Amino acid sequence: MMDPSSPDSVINTWELMEGLDEFDFEFVHKPGSSILQDSQSVDGVVGSVENGPANAFGSMGGFEVVEEISSNDSKPLWKHLSEESLLAKMDANVVSSYRRALTAKSLGFRDRKPEPISNVSLSSSHQLCLPGAEDRVVLYYTSLRGIRRTYEDCCDVRMIFRGFRVCVDERDISMDSAYRKELQSVLGGKAMSLPRVFIGGKYIGGVDEIKQLHECGELGKILEGFPVRDLGYACESCGDVRFMPCPNCNGSRKVFEEEEGKLRRCTDCNENGLIRCPSCCS
Repeated sequence: MMDPSSPDSVINTWELMEGLDEFDFEFVHKPGSSILQDSQSVDGVVGSVENGPANAFGSMGGFEVVEEISSNDSKPLWKHLSEESLLAKMDANVVSSYRRALTAKSLGFRDRKPEPISNVSLSSSHQLCLPGAEDRVVLYYTSLRGIRRTYEDCCDVRMIFRGFRVCVDERDISMDSAYRKELQSVLGGKAMSLPRVFIGGKYIGGVDEIKQLHECGELGKILEGFPVRDLGYACESCGDVRFMPCPNCNGSRKVFEEEEGKLRRCTDCNENGLIRCPSCCS
C-alpha cells in the first residue's frame, strides 16, 4: 500500500475544487494573458485567483475567469430550465396541481386561518342536547389508561375545567356502562372518541374544541353563570371519585336470598359493584 505522505502519492485536484460547481464560470481564452496575473472577485468572493484551488493547474495560462451569473440572481437551478420541458416529464395530476397553485398565487389567494368559535356559532351549529343537563357542565371521559392518547386528552380537559373551578358532572364511562349507553343515544349511535363535553345541555365537542375555546378566551365566557367550587373542595363521601362500593352487596354484585336459599344478582349496583355517589352525583 502506498504511503499517503510519500512524494509519489497522487493529489486529486478535482477533490480540491469540489464545491465550486455552484458558481457558473466560463473560461475564455485571452492571448498573451495568464490566470496568475489577474485577480478576480466572483459572486462576492473577494480574493486573488492565484490563492485559490485553480493554482493547482500550472498549464492554465492564457485563460481568465469570466463571471457569468450576477450576484443578484438567486433563482434555483430548476427555475432556469424550460417550464414546458420540465412539466412534460411529470405526472398529469402533479402538473394540474402545480398550475392551480400558480394561478391561485397570481390572483393573491391565501389559505384562510380558522376563526375562533363564538357563542353565536355554539348556539346555532350544535343541535345535540343532553336532557336534564341544562344547568350544569357534563363531561364524559374515561379513567382507563388502555389508550394513552385518549387518557391524556381526558386529563387535559379535566384540568382545563378545574382551572375555572366550575362544578363539572364528570361521568366516567369505564366505571359505569350506563354512561356509555347514555352518550351513544345522545350522539345518535355515532362512534366518537373521548372526552365529550356538554355545557348547559348543549353539545360542545371534544378535546380539540375545548382547547380552542380555552386558548381564544371563549370558554370562560361560556362558563359564566355556572356554580363555582371552593378552592381545594372535595366531596366528603367519595373524594371526587364519583362512585362508592355498593352497601347492599359490598361490591360483590351478589346477595343471598334467604327465601330461595341461593345467591342472586344485586340490583342496586352496576357491573363493577359500584353505585354513584349520592352526594355529588345527585
